[in-house]
Amino acid sequence: MKIYDRIRVDQWFLATIGVLLLGLSCAGILYGMRAAIASHISWKTQYGGASVADVEQVLDNCRRAFVLYPRNYYFSIFASELAYYKADEAKGDMRTQRIQQAELWCERGLMQNGYRSQLRRLKTRFLWERSPSEAIAYWEAHTNWQFWEPYNHETLAGLYAKYGDFGKADRELKLIEGFPSYAPTRTLIESEKKYWAE
Repeated sequence: MKIYDRIRVDQWFLATIGVLLLGLSCAGILYGMRAAIASHISWKTQYGGASVADVEQVLDNCRRAFVLYPRNYYFSIFASELAYYKADEAKGDMRTQRIQQAELWCERGLMQNGYRSQLRRLKTRFLWERSPSEAIAYWEAHTNWQFWEPYNHETLAGLYAKYGDFGKADRELKLIEGFPSYAPTRTLIESEKKYWAE
């Protein structure tokens, strides 16, 4: 192989590597721009003065941001909680749609971070509407994973009490003795005992 043939091969190799690097750089810039735009929409919707009263507009902003950059699970938390807590302000089919939207956003967030407590709490509420025993099993799994958190035991005690399983409710109550949530949880269990006794 003559020296000028070697130079020609090296030039093609370098040109190929250069084109590849240019393509990767352009893809990175495009990805970064999409993430930045989605982050701006997210910030403006959550903190920048967007009216939370206009739930549909906020949820449209959430959808736009999700299409651009679907990895922001904090935005999924915001969208799911907003749709859920504002559902009672709507009537008829609109309320049902908001609950469905809340569930959709909750699932999106859980796909990204399956142990985020806000999302798991919301999913427990959805499950409770369909099957209280499934909701309890779901929250038990979360409590077993994050056993040290008093809130989890407080919630589990409340679920057991609403289900009428007071032995388990009292067991969970003992685990939060000494915490500020003890008294309200005990009051809830006692009121459920009265309700079930009637």
